[in-house]
Amino acid sequence: MNDIPHCDLCGEHFDNIFEAADHLMEGEDGPFDPRMRLPNGYSLMLGSLLRQIFHSADDVELVKSITEMTYATLFAAENDTHEMKRLIEESIVQQHMSVFDSELKHLLDGDKNDG
Repeated sequence: MNDIPHCDLCGEHFDNIFEAADHLMEGEDGPFDPRMRLPNGYSLMLGSLLRQIFHSADDVELVKSITEMTYATLFAAENDTHEMKRLIEESIVQQHMSVFDSELKHLLDGDKNDG
């Protein structure tokens, strides 16, 4: 989106709508993260999902994984299957560990460059 208006108060320009929304929400309870309530007690965090897809756009495999996990969540919510719940939970844990591993590697590599 090239037509994102700048902030009327401070004049800041934004590269994307996520930055603009974050700026508008400063001082609020947290970032704008709408949720969609699904059957069987599930909810889909649409704001987080869209941010993750947007920021992962160059990583095709990660976008595929995010899309697949979202689809599995929708399936599990509609069908309330035990096996699908287990697969989703495992997938979420693996995804978080992957992010943790990459952040730790970045941190450790940064220490090497500093020393």
